[in-house]
Amino acid sequence: MFPNSSDPTSLDSSPAIRELRFLRRLVRPIISISAFGVLLIAIPGLSRDLAYHAIVRALREMPPGLIWISVLLTCVSYLALAAREQCALNIVGIKISTPAVMLASLCGSALGNAVGFGSLTANTVRDRVYGTVGVRPEATAQVALFSDIAFGIALGVFWLTSLVLARKAMPLRPITLTGICLITVAIILAALYVARSWIWKSDRIGAGAGSNQTRKIERAMLQLGVSVIDLAAAAGAFWCLLPGKAIDLPAFAAIYSTATALGVVSGIPGGLGIFDVVLFVLLRDVVPSNQLAAALLIYRGVYFVMPLLAASAGLAGFELRSVGGSFDSRAHQRLSTAAGLLAPIFLSVTTFAVGAMLIVSGATPAVDWRLAALQRVLPLWAVETSHLLATLAGVFLLFVARGLYHRLDGAWWLALLLALVNVAFSLTKGLAFGETAAMLLLVCLLLATRREFTRPAALIHQPFRLGWFVAIAVVLVGAAGILLFAFRDVPYQREIWWQFEFDAQASRSLRAILGSSILVLGISLWQLLRAAPGRIAPPSRSDLSRAEEIIRRQERSAPMLALMGDKSFLFSSSGRSLLMYAKRGRSWVALFDPVGPREERLELVWRFVELADEHDGRAAFYQVRPDNLPIYLDAALRVVKIGEEACLDLESFSLEGSVRYGLRQAVKRAEREGLTLQIHSRHDAADLKDVLGEISRSWLAVHRGVERRFSVAAFEPRFMAAQPVAIAYRNGVPLAFVTYMTTDCRDEATIGLMRQVPDAPSYTMEFMFSRLALELKAQHYRILSLGMAPLAGITRTPVPSGWNWVAGQLWEHGRPIYNFRGLRSFKSKFKPNWEPRYLAASGAIGPFLSLADVAALASGFGRTSSAA
Repeated sequence: MFPNSSDPTSLDSSPAIRELRFLRRLVRPIISISAFGVLLIAIPGLSRDLAYHAIVRALREMPPGLIWISVLLTCVSYLALAAREQCALNIVGIKISTPAVMLASLCGSALGNAVGFGSLTANTVRDRVYGTVGVRPEATAQVALFSDIAFGIALGVFWLTSLVLARKAMPLRPITLTGICLITVAIILAALYVARSWIWKSDRIGAGAGSNQTRKIERAMLQLGVSVIDLAAAAGAFWCLLPGKAIDLPAFAAIYSTATALGVVSGIPGGLGIFDVVLFVLLRDVVPSNQLAAALLIYRGVYFVMPLLAASAGLAGFELRSVGGSFDSRAHQRLSTAAGLLAPIFLSVTTFAVGAMLIVSGATPAVDWRLAALQRVLPLWAVETSHLLATLAGVFLLFVARGLYHRLDGAWWLALLLALVNVAFSLTKGLAFGETAAMLLLVCLLLATRREFTRPAALIHQPFRLGWFVAIAVVLVGAAGILLFAFRDVPYQREIWWQFEFDAQASRSLRAILGSSILVLGISLWQLLRAAPGRIAPPSRSDLSRAEEIIRRQERSAPMLALMGDKSFLFSSSGRSLLMYAKRGRSWVALFDPVGPREERLELVWRFVELADEHDGRAAFYQVRPDNLPIYLDAALRVVKIGEEACLDLESFSLEGSVRYGLRQAVKRAEREGLTLQIHSRHDAADLKDVLGEISRSWLAVHRGVERRFSVAAFEPRFMAAQPVAIAYRNGVPLAFVTYMTTDCRDEATIGLMRQVPDAPSYTMEFMFSRLALELKAQHYRILSLGMAPLAGITRTPVPSGWNWVAGQLWEHGRPIYNFRGLRSFKSKFKPNWEPRYLAASGAIGPFLSLADVAALASGFGRTSSAA
């Protein structure tokens, strides 16, 4: 129900829209902090009429039939959310299987409603699921945009309709009500007009190009309808829990819409607190406070917690079926892959929720008859110890959840141990059967998803970000507040800390919360004060030899840039894979995807992200391929497109025909003027060192250049000696050379370093590339990569974000900095296949900062080797 886009985008890149987006990013944190302050002020006053035991009594007296009706309406709401997602996909022009849509929508809605911040949003789920079925990140962002637009317009329509139907029950003057309705109608019509223009614009720029615009508008209206159904079902799921006929449905729907809108504006996940306070303020005169609080608790459990647990259980079911080999079709295997990417996220959130439950349970009194039953069979020390240890275990689970998010096997074992131990503690501290069931569910989820937690990194070295500490602090503060509320009638005196009796529950809870606070403080200080380990070491000769051996065993040839010696290496635990990287400022930038077996890529990506985290740096992966994007999304990195790589299909390459007429003419002209091309193997490099060096020095002198580095080939002895070279001669005099990188697989070649003397003809490189392509084709190579064209193809993406606008401006007006368009135009002469390349980086502005550092590294400004 609650939209939770972590990176709002727009289909309009006008200055007004960009300014609005900037203001939203600036204002949203201020609104969230202000909303939290309002909660701190409002809650004490609203809780005066509440009594803990009266709320518990209202919970027990709630008719089970009403709860089941609420569950049914919740199911209807989530199915409407799935239908809304399908409509957004249809508008964008994406066709994927219904199971994939259901997985993305239901899991995304469950996660977004329950948590909805940072990397734990519905967009995170969309990226992982849709990425596994081949949907590009730009299209996924567009789907999220249309879903959020539909929700906003539907909320206005639903609120307006409810207000009109409940006008007799509203304490508003007719003229005031009319004014409110007119303003709302104007806002809805404006939003519909903007949405229609965005749909048409998406059609013009390629998202579902050629489709009928009228059909798109019809799909948008259908999406609006199912969004209204979602809101109506969600409101009905709450309304049915209220005491009989305390308020009619239209009046409640208007109040519910108001609370939902304010909850969305607050930016707090699920509107937690704001949504509840607004309902209390508007309903306390018609619904008894304790019964309203009980209905709110049940609604939160049914609409927010239950779908999260159901999604976690469903993902665990996917894992079990996958282990059993039940998925035979390729589509089902892709869904299984997507479920595997989501399982650690949901298990992390579930573990955190269970830990919070244990802490809150430690702050609340046990049921009297259960405690009396324990008194007959257990000594007091057993109950006291179980109560304290169960609460401390809850604290450990809050921290272990971070390790589960990072797929650590140590975190998995610790979580399993804590859950099993707490099965006993939950029973011996007060026969807490609900907690016992939660522990057993967590154990089952852990066992079902075991194969997703195989990373051997130590939990104690896992870095914790500020947001994680804030979340843990919120749990502790909330538990302390619940304790003070539950035991508000207890006189708090010094002696209360030392009361050890079966009925001294306030003392027991105070000691548990104090112990938890001390434990959290200790772990936090240890994390904050521990020294950042290590420095970046330049590669040794043995590292370079080891890297060359790994690279030559696989197909991709571009990673041969590792032999320039300007990048460090991170090797996998098996020694069969590597990641090459450099550091500048706070940016830790890996070049290309991990090199080696596919099954080891995830390990290297996570290790690199954690390495950057340990040094308080930002991790970035430069020029990664689209088929590996789910790995980076799984590591909570933001992905942006940075250009396209020109890949020449050698099997179909030829100079014949009208398509390559220009190339054919350039080759013929070069041959008439005496140009020839000679290929030299890498074993001849030593004999050619002086010739190549002279050409390179003359080229650098004319271009006033310094050797470029990192992602660009340079004239480095080891790098030059490791690859073949093609030299163009005119009447026996060398004019130019091109090196090309290959591996032992002889499947792909990549252009490396190209230099020419100042008086070489303008068509020399066209001649060399054409003849080289034909020679490689004769040697049965399949692909020749001409390298990347930076910023190419970005301005045509369906959803321009801030980065798209910056990239578009550089593409149009950046010639004084770099001839982006000229490079694309030259490579386009060969009619290559253009494949997108991406940058994946951590942080909201991480991609911008990382790209600036990549430019510095590539320009030869060097890297810093000290720790951040």
